[in-house]
Amino acid sequence: MRTRARLVLPAVQVAAAVALISSNRLRPQSLYRPTFLAPDRQFCWGLNAPATLAWHCLIKLSGGWPFGRFTIQFLLDTVVYFALVGLLWYVVSIEAGGKGLSVLAPRMGSRRVADVFGMAFGGAVAGMGLLMLRHEFGFVTPYSTFVAAPYFIWAAVIAGFYGHDLWACLRTRPVRPADSGGPC
Repeated sequence: MRTRARLVLPAVQVAAAVALISSNRLRPQSLYRPTFLAPDRQFCWGLNAPATLAWHCLIKLSGGWPFGRFTIQFLLDTVVYFALVGLLWYVVSIEAGGKGLSVLAPRMGSRRVADVFGMAFGGAVAGMGLLMLRHEFGFVTPYSTFVAAPYFIWAAVIAGFYGHDLWACLRTRPVRPADSGGPC
């Protein structure tokens, strides 16, 4: 049953992202109201904020590629974004099975470094939320606050989860060098 949930959750979230992005692509493009400001795209980005952050970094990196910028942009907007959404929710389904502690951090080699990296990633998602907060009009409006809220929720959950995992790692008894393995 657990394995099925690890596959169903990402599949459902990718299907939702495909539906929202497809709905957004059907909207007429306007200089006064670009489609990326439409609620369906904004909801998709907020629902998948960590994947949106990684996707946004890839978009910025692809800006200087000399070949087929529109082809690269389309691939990043569809295939890569949907793969990131699936990966995000697969990781969420794995971490949810850890009973409040990270399942993946101990497997990274150094649990403390992985937890600090997770907390820093949560901070980066909060930074993306700040950018979304001021994105549309250059000042904070009720709509921009609504759009930025999922980013801040994701940031708090990610930083809190990995912060709790780091705290749990540090409060355990230190492992003597002669012992093999250990929680941290």
